Amino acid sequence: MERITQPTLDVLEALLAAEDFELHGWAIIKSTQRSGPTVYKILERLAGGGLLTERWEELGEQDNRPRRRFYKLTPNGVAQARQVLRERRPEQWREATA
Repeated sequence: MERITQPTLDVLEALLAAEDFELHGWAIIKSTQRSGPTVYKILERLAGGGLLTERWEELGEQDNRPRRRFYKLTPNGVAQARQVLRERRPEQWREATA
């Protein structure tokens, strides 16, 4: 993982908090309180590195809203995110992973 910024750590924490579920971009933005362009750039980078899966939601004909894209860490992404967070935010992640 390259370019590990504070916003990247925030996004990784949000994704790990929902490790068993997919999150859509707006949920990650709300959770991290980071701007949309910042969050989506990080998500692109994580997906490009194979740490994240992404899929577009299927909408029915009755749905009158834009599709959402959902994100989830891969097993490798989970392992790397935990390692990076233990190194960069040890006060928060030491207890959580012990």
